Amino acid sequence: IGDRNKADVIELNGLTGELVRRIPFTPSEDIIVSSDGLRIMISHKVIDYESLEIINDNVPTGLYAQFLNPRNDVIVMKMSMGIVTFNINDNKITEYSIPTNQNSTTAMKVSNDGRFIAIAQRDFEDDYHTHFYLYDAQTMKLIRELEDVPAEGRTIEFIQFSENAKYVGYGNNGGSPKATLFTCETPYKKWEFNDVITPFSGKSYVGFINESHLFLSSYGINSSVGAIYDIDNEKEIFKSELYSSRTPQFNKIHNSIITDYYYLSSANQIIRQLFSLDFNKILNSVSVDEPNDPIQKIITEYRKGILKISGIESILPTINLTISDIKGNLVYQNRINHIKDIIEIPVQLQNGVYLLHIQDRNKSHTTKFLVLE
Repeated sequence: IGDRNKADVIELNGLTGELVRRIPFTPSEDIIVSSDGLRIMISHKVIDYESLEIINDNVPTGLYAQFLNPRNDVIVMKMSMGIVTFNINDNKITEYSIPTNQNSTTAMKVSNDGRFIAIAQRDFEDDYHTHFYLYDAQTMKLIRELEDVPAEGRTIEFIQFSENAKYVGYGNNGGSPKATLFTCETPYKKWEFNDVITPFSGKSYVGFINESHLFLSSYGINSSVGAIYDIDNEKEIFKSELYSSRTPQFNKIHNSIITDYYYLSSANQIIRQLFSLDFNKILNSVSVDEPNDPIQKIITEYRKGILKISGIESILPTINLTISDIKGNLVYQNRINHIKDIIEIPVQLQNGVYLLHIQDRNKSHTTKFLVLE
């Protein structure tokens, strides 16, 4: 926060936005957190997250530095000769070559499970093409080139992997933006989302919520839009002009999407805000029935084999209730007597998206809910 030369590093509560603490290090580059959350890297220093003690203050200067997940004692970064790894225990540097020629590396990302590294390059000899490569993160060997296309004024700037590295996607800056997604293993598949995130505003970004959902953004000062895309069913399920982001992240513990948003105030000042979006509530807000349905304020919560349902405003003593998975397979069915404020249903569900269907005489209501434990 603030000018680079006198900036503060602060930690915020991911749900409330409240200040947790100030971290007394001035950042010169991006702040990097290890996948286990135990270490952070600020200004070429590796720091213990809890105590803020410096573990290593001799990290070499490089681009796109990040911990080689899931380990937190090796840092991988881009230098002029290619990729290097730096072991913070013995300060050992290992060099690996990558395609260079007249290419300029514009982004690099290590997958959460440490299997892959994705590298984006801009090729100034090949008629300004962009290249997107997938590498083995342990051997630094090229697995395949995922994409080689005309740049058309675009630069790949932001890469994300899904949690289990089933997919990798990128967003870009300039030209006609397009968020793009690839499978990391065969069968190879590619998606482009320029039809989802219109209106265009010069930038596009992609962030994984889980292995089945993406948060997509088209981002600009005066025109922005955010959308959630269901990968399995290949359709958009949510869109808002209020929530877009350059760096969308998913908070797995609280099932929330963290977004940042710029806008131009009436005083012609650029204002930046952070939002924490409840993913469960977004899914639950998607109803397939009429808005005047008397059963329309349903809230669901699933934890440890119990589905809690509140908000049912039934005037009847009984309702029919069913649960099916996103493919339509029935996983639960029952007739509920004596409707209470909160209904608790013991049911074992795997992680995924489900449909809760409630039948009240001639009225019915269907709402989505997410299981993610």
